[in-house]
Amino acid sequence: MLRTLEGFGIALLGAALLGILGATIKPFQVILRPTMIVFKSAPTAAFVFLFFVLFGGKEAPIFVVALLALPILYESIVAGFNNIPVEIEDSLKVDSGNNIRGLFKIKIPIAMPFFMVGLASSFALSLKTEIMAEIITGSTNMGLGTAIHAYRIIDAGDLTPIFAIALIAIIIILIVDLIGFFVKKHFQK
Repeated sequence: MLRTLEGFGIALLGAALLGILGATIKPFQVILRPTMIVFKSAPTAAFVFLFFVLFGGKEAPIFVVALLALPILYESIVAGFNNIPVEIEDSLKVDSGNNIRGLFKIKIPIAMPFFMVGLASSFALSLKTEIMAEIITGSTNMGLGTAIHAYRIIDAGDLTPIFAIALIAIIIILIVDLIGFFVKKHFQK
């Protein structure tokens, strides 16, 4: 869970910075669009191997989670800013002498529901991806994916511990997904 939070935190910071830049500077948004499409469409397992070679087995799952969550969070931030009504944008141009104050006091609160839906959607996916990355890399840190990898090596014929660990992962992800569902419902209202 800690590595998921680390990777998700990296993605959150990157998405917030890039999302605000992309939403306020339209050419920047156009330039970033192909990059985000590549991140979303590239096979996750390929990035696991790439990051394994670059950073080692312990850090690879963190960077895979960051790479997976970044485009989802970025797009939710940009969508939130793009859905601000034109009337509010126009009144900000007329009334606000300070664009930064208008950004923090008006635009970000209006865009927050879109961001929260993206946050809720991407966290459970990040958790599943982190477990998969641990299984592939055989990370030496303690985690559910590492435990599955270890039991597979210890006794490949005995699948009972692997199914038990997978059941624990399913329960945890189900709980996270349910929390995300209620967050989405709350912000969609």
